[in-house]
Amino acid sequence: MEPLQREGFAAYLVAMSRGKAKGRLFAVDMVLAMLPVLLPSEIDESGLQEGSWGLKCVQVLVERCSDSAGAVRARALTNAAHALDVLSERGVEVDRLQEVMKIGNMGLGELLRRRCIDDKAAVRKAALVLITKAIGLIGRPVDESLLTAMGAACSDPLVTIRKAALAAISEVFRKFPDESVTKEWLQAVPSLMIDSETSIQEECENLFLELVLNRVCQAANLKLDDDSVNLEELFPDGTLDLLKSICDGEVVPCIKRICASLGKKKKLRPMLASSLQNIITISETLWLRSSKPIENWTAPAGAWWLLSEVSSFAPKSVNWKFLSHHWKLLDNVGQEGKGKASSEGEPNSALWAVDRVSLLQTISNVSMELPVEPAAELAHSLLTRIENFDMNLSEVDAHVKSLKTLCKRKAKTAKEAEALIMKWVQQLINKAVDNLERYIKGTSQDSRGCSYNTPLTGKLKGRKEASTSKEMSEAVIAVFTVGSVILACPDASVQGIIPLLHTVITSGNPEPRPTMLAGGAVSFNEVAPSLYIQSWDTMAKICLVDDKLAKRYIPLFVQELERSDLATLRNNIMIAMADFYVRYTALVDCYMSKITKVLRDPCEVVRRQTFVLLAKLLQRDYVKWRGVLFLRFLPSLVDESDKIRHLADYLFGSILKAKAPLLAYNSFIEAIYVLNNCTGHGGYSESQSQSQSSQGSQSSDRGQTLFAIRGTDESSRSKRMHIYVSLLKQMAPEHLLATSAKLCAEILAGVCDGLLSVDDAAGRAVVQDALQILACKEMRIHPSILADNFEMDDDGGDGGTANALQAAKGRAVTQVAKKNLIQIAIPIFIELKRLLESKNSPLTGCLMECLRTLLKDYKNEFDEILVADKQLQKELLYDMQKFEAGKGKSSRDGEAAGPSRSSPAAPDPGDAAAKATARSVLKEMNRNVPTPPLHTMSVPKVKSVLGTGALSGSRRPAILESVRRLEPFGSDDEN
Repeated sequence: MEPLQREGFAAYLVAMSRGKAKGRLFAVDMVLAMLPVLLPSEIDESGLQEGSWGLKCVQVLVERCSDSAGAVRARALTNAAHALDVLSERGVEVDRLQEVMKIGNMGLGELLRRRCIDDKAAVRKAALVLITKAIGLIGRPVDESLLTAMGAACSDPLVTIRKAALAAISEVFRKFPDESVTKEWLQAVPSLMIDSETSIQEECENLFLELVLNRVCQAANLKLDDDSVNLEELFPDGTLDLLKSICDGEVVPCIKRICASLGKKKKLRPMLASSLQNIITISETLWLRSSKPIENWTAPAGAWWLLSEVSSFAPKSVNWKFLSHHWKLLDNVGQEGKGKASSEGEPNSALWAVDRVSLLQTISNVSMELPVEPAAELAHSLLTRIENFDMNLSEVDAHVKSLKTLCKRKAKTAKEAEALIMKWVQQLINKAVDNLERYIKGTSQDSRGCSYNTPLTGKLKGRKEASTSKEMSEAVIAVFTVGSVILACPDASVQGIIPLLHTVITSGNPEPRPTMLAGGAVSFNEVAPSLYIQSWDTMAKICLVDDKLAKRYIPLFVQELERSDLATLRNNIMIAMADFYVRYTALVDCYMSKITKVLRDPCEVVRRQTFVLLAKLLQRDYVKWRGVLFLRFLPSLVDESDKIRHLADYLFGSILKAKAPLLAYNSFIEAIYVLNNCTGHGGYSESQSQSQSSQGSQSSDRGQTLFAIRGTDESSRSKRMHIYVSLLKQMAPEHLLATSAKLCAEILAGVCDGLLSVDDAAGRAVVQDALQILACKEMRIHPSILADNFEMDDDGGDGGTANALQAAKGRAVTQVAKKNLIQIAIPIFIELKRLLESKNSPLTGCLMECLRTLLKDYKNEFDEILVADKQLQKELLYDMQKFEAGKGKSSRDGEAAGPSRSSPAAPDPGDAAAKATARSVLKEMNRNVPTPPLHTMSVPKVKSVLGTGALSGSRRPAILESVRRLEPFGSDDEN
């Protein structure tokens, strides 16, 4: 083409981009093809200057990224990524590209953030691909909201989107490794190690190795010169910030799993262990060079922890002199520095305790490489420290584990090692028993001797408080040590401490009052809550290795879980019950209805812990999705905590959808009754009677109320609708059809048959929910929705054959939906409308709104669908025309709100059809012509039992019986 012809064609494409949807889609593709022609090979002032056709074509792509059609948005985003390649080849400057990629005041970052949370999957994927290519244009620092959107996309239900999000956020981290990006990347990417897709797990490992571990390895060969330097400046690429971030409590489990997997594949280089040792050594040298007291020094956060994780896969790379020096430093100097302040401030005893744990873990990992004599000396030192019962509880497990491995290194044979281990185990347990028994007796005597209050008694009481506090602390550590020892050596004898633990844990039970060894009665729940909690924990650990003891004490654990007012204890018992479920499934299964009540615990941490533990048991098939378990998980979708809601969305949207795809469909109707706490339904009452048979009726009633979201207020209705929509999104189109039929047959027709009363609030709420569900967009099925929801996990798999099959399926489903509407729904709606009008029920307005929504796609078929009720036909036609007229007027006037049914405004004077319909309806209403009874209609009839005098449940409507005899779509193994 000649230049003028090209410009004319470009103008035609720009005009087409503002036309119909198919034209916009074609224009988006054509402007990308035209772009290399419109731009010169080297950018000059005419390339992208204001008013040029090249600039207009780029702006068309950017504008269509916010198109109303999802397909156009997705294609525009994809083509914009290709256009960036073209512009980069032409040498366009970054500042100029940022100006070009703007829409009004909205920059590229905001545009991409909105598209990352788009409701169309293809749009989200295209936006993430564009982020990967346009990371240089987004700017630095990257917007926090965009980072959050990319992190959320890493948990998207679709595999392709998770892969695209993983690539996008990793590219951002690769380019801009600052603190905010590092934190978001570590929150989003390592958690993908538990993804169900193997390729995502492998990519997650490779990215962690490249972006984290290889950066740490760069410090392996760094040397400290004579000049004083800053520690942060010495190590490049924010290595210290990276180490600090990876030891965050929320990401530690996933990073442990990544390191273990990389270690098994022999991908962890020995240089990584050398680098971490170098970082710790340089940090200590710089501290001493500045003449600061060593008791105030701490190694860079995360260095010791990461070394403890990688040392088991590279034991020969860890220097024994390095370990010995720092053990003496962290142990001896740390003990001497307790309670001693210096000119630089208090010693960092808490941080040193954390580092000691990691150091002991490292020693355990490399124990077989240590010299024999130093290992024996260190084992004796550890045993002495444990016997003092004065260390932090977080250090006890590490000391016990290290002592066990060092004893194996010290002994010459396996038999000798076992005998040596059992010797020190029994020694520790005996000392712990003496310590605990002494404290219990002293506490009992003090409680018995404080009956009279005198000045002398007050002085003696004040003197004893300090010693009592120390004795209680030692007793707590002694009890905790016994639990750690019994898990490390299950064969050890603990018969001496079980009566003492029983005394402590039963002291919180007011009836019967326990008798202490010294003859007194003390409630340790009030006197020493920390000892009370640790006694329950240790008893749980003993039960894990003793099945006979578990049979006796598991009912006590369940009882304490229900009545304890200590959130810490409830949390710990819940963890113990999860372990019991794995070890003693049959013993604990009967208590599942009581355990699930903790999902509604007042403490957020306890609720979240319970949700995670039960979800893990469900994934491992120790717990089945049966009974009330699924229904009690539903309120977590609308929990007050954002973290719990996010976990619930992931459980229902990803894990449950793949593991039990029919569960949402099979339990949907029952969920409506449960959430409204409506017991007027036959099937629901039957299931509840079974639940009450397994537990007390009073407890069952509390459980029903606890998990119900009752109320007709806006907040309660919106919460229930959010749950319903989450379940509907998991259903296939055929299940949506069956669900709509079940809603009509089991709820709406149940009202007509007298099985469900609308006179009480719960029944009305159930009917209102059913009408809102039938009218919601997630329930509507037509070919365009099927096409939008059709996603291919294979990047190149959306060919013509797949599209043709999907189109055929869409046409078939649409025909079935129309048939169900005519043959099943409409007769029930007509009968229900007559009943509600006779009762003057406020649900009549909800029913009419639902009908209007269901029939708005069948305007030209009103006569066929509503042939049995001409009055209803006219009312609905009038409502729909009035709604559309009001919507058109509001769009013209720039107003958002339209006329509602509750405020009967006159129709638009310019709308002749609406005006004529209004006159016809008002004329019929003035005649007081009611809706004709169902028996006069020449359509499939629903027999009403309301006028027969007595309700006969055996006479079921024929049309409903045919619906209930429909073949099921399949069986769910998990239900």
